Amino acid sequence: MKKLPVYLMVFILLMLSGYTACSAKDINNTELTIITENYPPLNFEKNGKATGQATEVVEELLKRTKTKAGIQIMPWDKGYMAVLKQPNAALFTTVMNHERKKLMQWVGPISALETNFYSLQGSHIVIKTLEDAKKIGKIATVADYYSEQMLKKEGFTNLQSFHDEESAVHSLLKGEVQLMIDDNTAMPSILKKVGASTDSVKNVFTVSTDLGYIAFSKNTPPDIVLRWQKNLDAMKRDGSFDRIYAKWFPGQIPPGIFQMVTEEYPPVTFAKDINVTGFATDMVRHISTRLKVKDNIRLTSWKNAYNMAVLYPNIILFSAERTPAREKLFWWVGPIGKNSAILYAKKGSNIKLNNLEDAKKIKAIATTTDWFTEQYLKQNGFTNLVSSKDPSENLRQLMSSEVQLSIFTDLTIPEIAKNAGYNMNDLEPVYTVSQTYFYIAISKDTPPSVVQAWQSTLDDMKKDGTFEKIYKSYVPNATMDELVKQ
Repeated sequence: MKKLPVYLMVFILLMLSGYTACSAKDINNTELTIITENYPPLNFEKNGKATGQATEVVEELLKRTKTKAGIQIMPWDKGYMAVLKQPNAALFTTVMNHERKKLMQWVGPISALETNFYSLQGSHIVIKTLEDAKKIGKIATVADYYSEQMLKKEGFTNLQSFHDEESAVHSLLKGEVQLMIDDNTAMPSILKKVGASTDSVKNVFTVSTDLGYIAFSKNTPPDIVLRWQKNLDAMKRDGSFDRIYAKWFPGQIPPGIFQMVTEEYPPVTFAKDINVTGFATDMVRHISTRLKVKDNIRLTSWKNAYNMAVLYPNIILFSAERTPAREKLFWWVGPIGKNSAILYAKKGSNIKLNNLEDAKKIKAIATTTDWFTEQYLKQNGFTNLVSSKDPSENLRQLMSSEVQLSIFTDLTIPEIAKNAGYNMNDLEPVYTVSQTYFYIAISKDTPPSVVQAWQSTLDDMKKDGTFEKIYKSYVPNATMDELVKQ
């Protein structure tokens, strides 16, 4: 049988796969159905016209893409079904999750819905972990809200439930509760309803972050979706997106082209005053500056940051241990640091370990929930672990003899000990479990060209001395040869 020409074979394969080319003229003539729900201040109707933060972004995109379409406000369920069943339909503001991700095409993010702990402005409350919040007097929640259910699952016992958000805010403003959990999109509207200014409260900790997108139906021509995304990215580069965001959410971090997320993990990453700092933070900022990428670093819990990087595209997560279990979940840029995971005992305990198997015979070992050190021990068959979400609690358990060992890294233990009211003389290293490098992890859906640019820029920093200068400003006695050569 005579072989078909290559171009004809490619054409046939494309047709069999359901591909149809869409010319510029076809794109301009395609009628789109643009849908949203009533969800102030993102989207709502005022004087018979749709408005809100997300609505203003979409209206600007309609102009830039030269799309002739109005915005229809309808109940969420009806709009969602329309996007699943109708061609050329788009629903905003839709939160991407694992279930929806494959059902639609996505343009965004156009909003960041953050569930936060709020305190009164001027309070001295500092929350660095969820465990810190459990020690606060009272936290206002709204009955049956997802945020209340989430805190209950996390073991919170200091919750005071209210029947609506207005009552919860009143209690916070009167000082009857010390914190309130709510999201950044609802809080400004609630404060306005009760006659309070938006700066009467402040966000002291972000519990979770959901990114909102424009969700296009699966059978919308991909060229249309790509054009919308390119125009949204252009808005973020020229500042028009940030101006719209600041109008509705003053002082909040707008979702950029890339979302940079990290946790409290001194001296690698940590909060100082109102800023995020640490040697990994400084490295990310230097790379961003050289690549002309806007710095929008969010300090949040490790669990939230990690979940974002697994789900969303264009997430820059730092720093992360490059373990076998995580290897295929992310792209990796680095290494940017080195950790030794060490089992520590209370000074004078006389515990001796010859190998890792000996540690399995110890009665109890304190670990930090979801940290790579805990994951490593679990993967190696340990069943004697006592897990806590706050590393300071691990140290307290060790010093009170509730556990016999605790695992920390050599980089972080000095700061953990200091914050817990101890010093390194109270501890003794018993056994080095592992020595690992840590990296900047980039979500898998991010274009490989972005990953290559970040790695290349980091390599340049190692060659010109910037990398070593940053690292030693936080860890003066660090040996750099292996890190710089990697």
